[in-house]
Amino acid sequence: MQSVAAGHRANHEEDDLVRAAASRRIVLPRVLRRPVRALARLDWKLPRLAGTKALAVLVVATATTGIIAGGHSVTVASAVTAWVGFGIENVRISGQSETSEVDVLNALDIGTYPSLLTLELDSAKERIEALPWVGTATLKKLFPDSLEIEITEREPFALWQHDGVVSLIDASGRIITEDVGERYATLPRVVGPGAAPLAATYTALLDEFPTIKARARAGVYISGRRWTIVLDNGMQLMLPPDQPKAALATIAAMEAEHAVFSREISVIDLRRPGQLVVRLTDKGVIARKAALKERAKVAERGRSNT
Repeated sequence: MQSVAAGHRANHEEDDLVRAAASRRIVLPRVLRRPVRALARLDWKLPRLAGTKALAVLVVATATTGIIAGGHSVTVASAVTAWVGFGIENVRISGQSETSEVDVLNALDIGTYPSLLTLELDSAKERIEALPWVGTATLKKLFPDSLEIEITEREPFALWQHDGVVSLIDASGRIITEDVGERYATLPRVVGPGAAPLAATYTALLDEFPTIKARARAGVYISGRRWTIVLDNGMQLMLPPDQPKAALATIAAMEAEHAVFSREISVIDLRRPGQLVVRLTDKGVIARKAALKERAKVAERGRSNT
């Protein structure tokens, strides 16, 4: 009897455990029960070499992430596209005379694996046009492996003297080079801060008066307001900030009538409207004093004779 009772107690305890486990089981919503039962009946088997393939995918993904994070994606793309036939094999440069082909190629910055597909024309154009003599550059891709570059160089227009340096500039006032040879010695010269962008204005002013232009050695831009023209004999023509053309017309008339450029004059000052001031050279001052003294003597003799 005791054994039977013990068996009943054991059965009751087992039933209690089952009920307790059932109470802790997760109950799925009705809509998910059928799909879960279907998945449970499937025979899940990994394909052959699944681990090796997964490892390979992981390695490729890691390498790709490293390339992108390290900023090497363009290099890799250039290498691949160059290898398949789009590598830059020929670069044709035309239109340049002062710019070396080596400088143009360096400005291209085509890298270790030059590829026509990955070359950014706009960036390359900007770098080439930053070269001293280059005004404009036109780049064309000629597939599969050639690049054509046509260059238009800037024209030397004037010399700009500033801070003890003489620079060759174009008509816009942009510096071309500071390596100025004798072949540019005859170009117009402007001097002083702010004079370079106004070089074209200065030369246009001189063009109106050929006799002055032929003798002009430099135009000095004073205080950002006005010009003083220095002639080949050192004479200074001080012009007003307003209506400099009218002042030059007055000086040109003086030269035509009195040959003032051949006189012992150091300065012709027309800075103030309606006022003309002439300063003599040291030699001219001495000559004038001697002339005045001689004139005084003649006058004295005339008075004594009377």
